[in-house]
Amino acid sequence: MLTLHIIRHAKTQVTSASGADKDRELASKGISQSNVLGKHIRCQFIELGEIHCSDAHRTQQTCSIISQYIDHKSKVYLDPQLYTANREQLFNYLLDKKSPVITLIGHNEALSDLATYLLEEDIYLQTSDFISVTFPFTSWEMISKGTAILNYRYRPQVFLPEPVKV
Repeated sequence: MLTLHIIRHAKTQVTSASGADKDRELASKGISQSNVLGKHIRCQFIELGEIHCSDAHRTQQTCSIISQYIDHKSKVYLDPQLYTANREQLFNYLLDKKSPVITLIGHNEALSDLATYLLEEDIYLQTSDFISVTFPFTSWEMISKGTAILNYRYRPQVFLPEPVKV
């Protein structure tokens, strides 16, 4: 059996100091979301397997925070192609993987589109959404549209105080 975990990066700042989208950092809410998600993954004993993460700053921060809570050591792969990938590219990205458990940390709309395609149901991932699906196969080459089974979905609920207005 194969397992795919999909994590959309946590809430981010609207802009970056450089002006580049790829350099945007997590907002305070995103840092809190990532910590809550990491604790949840640890408490639920979820094995993340190989982690494949976009090389955008916000996805790396999300991955780094979550990784602090993991008891097992997951190999993390930073991949620039995950930053701009669409659904089809993400799907093809999975086909040559060997690990039975893969975690993708990336961006919308591609992640939502991938989950929708694999489950054949409308899925929209918000920031820090975690979704886990399994496939009744032993090789990633065998996955196709509608072959995933939804195991689990979780989104950390974080409520930060409103800033004081001066």
